[in-house]
Amino acid sequence: MKLNRTEKITFSILTFTLVFGFMLLIVRLSNANSNASGIIFNINNIAQFTDRTPLEKTIYFDEVESQNKLNLNRTNLVSIKKIPCLSAPMAKRIFEFITEKGQIKDLTDLLEVKGMSRKRLRELDKYATVMGGHAGSAAWGSKVDLNFASEAELTNLPGISKKMAEKIINFRNSNGGFRSIDELYEIPGLTEKTIKRFIDSVEVK
Repeated sequence: MKLNRTEKITFSILTFTLVFGFMLLIVRLSNANSNASGIIFNINNIAQFTDRTPLEKTIYFDEVESQNKLNLNRTNLVSIKKIPCLSAPMAKRIFEFITEKGQIKDLTDLLEVKGMSRKRLRELDKYATVMGGHAGSAAWGSKVDLNFASEAELTNLPGISKKMAEKIINFRNSNGGFRSIDELYEIPGLTEKTIKRFIDSVEVK
């Protein structure tokens, strides 16, 4: 079958249109794949800088609930030893850990203490807190008398090292005893921050 001139021209136009359309489709698909690869690349880059560490729920602080708990940041070793769920060695490790840190912001910080587990921490949460609460010995009526305290009793106070206990005793001996708790502020090296940690646990008689 022979095509006339008009039919040939029409056929050529249709063929060209189909080929051009096919090529245009390929170009668009190529661009789409390129864009998708770019998006995936950007997502991967963002993911590299995203912190994937699982959020860990800390123990909830309730002021009313905590008022009857022992504040570990303000208490002494004697008081910590009285917590039912703690052995004497564990109580000592907790006291030394907090003394070294200055204070802790959450009970979960105690997971760094040797032998502390999450199960034991949940039990400890029934008796202790790091905010609010009471200072232990002060609330239980067995304060340390600065005029009669031994070095061992003083080092049981939060923030008091053996060296600082010696300074307190030397000050006491040099001045004929303490007449007021406020005289603690006169001892070199004993800061107001440290005094506030144990002031509820001491007295002068």
